[in-house]
Amino acid sequence: MTDITAPETATAEPRIWTSRTAAAAGVLAALIVAGDVLLWQHEPGVSVFVFFVALIFGVMALHPHRLGQGRTVILFVVAMLSAAPFIETLSPWALLTAQGGLALLALGITDRLPRFEDWGGVLTRFGVLAPVRLIADGFRLIGEGGQQKVGGNVVRAAVVWIVPLVFAAVFVLLFTAANPLIESALRAIRLDKLLELLQPERLVLWGVIAAFAWPFLQPRLLSWVSLPQMQGPTRPRADGLFFGRTAILNSLVLFNLIFATQTAMDLLYLWGGARLPEGMTNAEYAHRGAYPLIVTAILAGAFVLAAMRKNGPGETSPLIRNLVYLWVAQNVWLVISSLLRLKLYVEEYQLSEMRVAAGIWMVLVAVGLVLIVAKIALGRSNKWLVMSNMAVLSLTFWGAALVDIPSIIAHYNVQHSREVAGHGVPLDQYYMSELGPAAIPALDQYLETADFASEDQRASFSALRAELTAQVVHARQDPLDVHRFAQDWREWTWRQDRLANYLLAHPFSPDSARFID
Repeated sequence: MTDITAPETATAEPRIWTSRTAAAAGVLAALIVAGDVLLWQHEPGVSVFVFFVALIFGVMALHPHRLGQGRTVILFVVAMLSAAPFIETLSPWALLTAQGGLALLALGITDRLPRFEDWGGVLTRFGVLAPVRLIADGFRLIGEGGQQKVGGNVVRAAVVWIVPLVFAAVFVLLFTAANPLIESALRAIRLDKLLELLQPERLVLWGVIAAFAWPFLQPRLLSWVSLPQMQGPTRPRADGLFFGRTAILNSLVLFNLIFATQTAMDLLYLWGGARLPEGMTNAEYAHRGAYPLIVTAILAGAFVLAAMRKNGPGETSPLIRNLVYLWVAQNVWLVISSLLRLKLYVEEYQLSEMRVAAGIWMVLVAVGLVLIVAKIALGRSNKWLVMSNMAVLSLTFWGAALVDIPSIIAHYNVQHSREVAGHGVPLDQYYMSELGPAAIPALDQYLETADFASEDQRASFSALRAELTAQVVHARQDPLDVHRFAQDWREWTWRQDRLANYLLAHPFSPDSARFID
């Protein structure tokens, strides 16, 4: 660790047998009912967004005295925006951002959210404890309830009835077998309706909803004690030689020279048009360089953090500081070179979700390097740097949840395919199928503009288009019958709705649509 705060000591857990816990339990019961109505026996869709909105308002309802505060309003808006990607479509990125925004609201409204640079530790302490909070608080509630005057009587009364009720149930079953009148009376009671509510899968859903929602309704942090800072690169001895001023200065001079050589070679091959070594293609050059250069940039960032540690030689030496700035700039250039290499590779082998992810990752590394410079220039702590990178990553997840990446990939590959552009590689039918119904508009573009495609290729992609269409709408040419499949409102998403409306307007592929009156 680089930045050390005062050691934290574990504090006693507050009592859980309180009116606030009872109110939270009431809100939890309402959320379980809402979750059952929204999610049971329905494909998840906009219902997930509605559930998160209900949970957000549940958190707010437990703290009415905080509703008018500016900070609460800001956190409420952040939580709502964090859950908004669920309106577009379901994705793991939407789940991550929605939980993050909800956690900020729950912690902020209970005064557990410190300054920005300390959010990382608080969110970690909250997240580690969250999965077991419901069970742990349940046991604590029973334990404390037994010590209360009224609550203890209720708990003891419930316990002393366990044995009588069990034996009474056995006796009733025996009498049912011996007495037809009792059997007829029991059959008249529609126990089957009650059992329908107590299906194992439904009980599991209730348990998952309760375990998920409870930590946000009653947020608590894991108690921990900060360890003293250890000897190492981030805290060397004042007179240390291994990572002292001279070692850092020598490293930066050497590293800048090595990186300058790599930068010059990239300028020659990527921008200057120099010929690659014999037998090496642009694709091979791009593939070999993209990922190692990113690893290099990450290692460089770690070295800079250690070299520019608080109260270290980098803070007092203008030469070291300027060499660090130069080296970070060269690392940013390396990332730009990696992006260009990736572009060359995509031109050879088309776009894919993994290559999009690689491009996003490279941009994030470049942003992280720029934030290192900002951290040094502004005199911020490493905690600030970590949280700034986490904020950028969260915004990236939020954006990825809103953007229809499969559709973008499909359109790019169609526009750059050999059949449409006249050069490049043929459109990969298997991968277009893997992209799913989102590729349908791009397939229509292919069938309309693929002047260099053979009849077999057209027929093959037209058949694929029909297969993907059948997953979204019902479309028959003879007799003409086009309609959407029946769908409950809880299963609706905006992305799916846009695609369905497109297919209602264009139910058949351009090739087959020409033969329909």
